[in-house]
Amino acid sequence: MPSPESKTDQLASSLHRGLLGLLLGIVGIFAIGMARELLVGDYLIGIIGVIVTLGTGYWILSLFFEGLQER
Repeated sequence: MPSPESKTDQLASSLHRGLLGLLLGIVGIFAIGMARELLVGDYLIGIIGVIVTLGTGYWILSLFFEGLQER
């Protein structure tokens, strides 16, 4: 049976997830801007932007579900 975490450990874990989610959100916003280059015709930058956008979205969702499981 796993030992219960202390409140300090839970706080540190949630702060870690929050800061990482914030930084990932900022990267995701820049990646969306890169993905818009597909409309202009710059396909390499646009495809990289789409991949980074999808990756950051997945990572943010996984952080969210990790926080729900910890609760």
